Amino acid sequence: MNRALWSKTIGDARLLLAALVVLMFGFQWLFVWLSSLVELGALAMFLQALPGEFQSLLGMSLSKVATPTGRLALAYIDPVVIFATVVWGFARGSDCISGEIGRGTMELLLAQPVRRSSIVAVQAAVTAAGAALMAAAAWLGTYQGLWAVGWLDHVEPRHFIPSAANLFAITFFLAAASTLVSSCDSQRWRTLGIMGAFYIIELLIKIVARLAPKLDWLMYCTVLGAFEPQNLAVEPDRAWQLSLRYDGTLIGLGLLCYVLATIIFCRRDVPAPL
Repeated sequence: MNRALWSKTIGDARLLLAALVVLMFGFQWLFVWLSSLVELGALAMFLQALPGEFQSLLGMSLSKVATPTGRLALAYIDPVVIFATVVWGFARGSDCISGEIGRGTMELLLAQPVRRSSIVAVQAAVTAAGAALMAAAAWLGTYQGLWAVGWLDHVEPRHFIPSAANLFAITFFLAAASTLVSSCDSQRWRTLGIMGAFYIIELLIKIVARLAPKLDWLMYCTVLGAFEPQNLAVEPDRAWQLSLRYDGTLIGLGLLCYVLATIIFCRRDVPAPL
């Protein structure tokens, strides 16, 4: 039954994962190519004309944005990339428990000789592997883009490895948090709604902390404060030190969410499908 559980979980996730991996790779490659078309001098003049608030929102100095590495680092916080991470995390986490209950398939699963903890563990493993593939695809897209435009002599691809690792960490956390909410509910749409509201609130807290210097302490009140892939790329001397702190926080919180989700799911009653 464990083999059947693995096959079912991978089968449910493979199409979405394939689409997101292609999106990650293609977008990063396209971003590098488009960046190569922009003249560095013209970009520097444009950035100097922007207000200081814009620099605060980016989380990095405009002088670093004007460098090739700084420009390419912005791809890791682009809305397209954020959309992909949110979709994977929310989709897989919400499907783990509340999705199965809502579809009426959870009773069929539990009627088989399989532990409840195994259901969460297999989902977590497949989701984490998918997040790793997406992060790897993002880095490979950057590398292939640099090779295609002839920038390998000017930009070090290895500087973006910590950024990709940070991308994996935030995806892992979002999936784990979605699983925790899913373990308490029986309707997938409610799980998605709660996680959507949670993410928006976290994002607003981060924006306020960035724009209001007196409220910068709010950065410690949001998990998104540990998502800074653009800074990891432009600060190679301490990138791995920062990566350990950022990624350790996100992965640690994610593991805690999975443990809590397993405990809740193992102790709760599974309602009959509507």
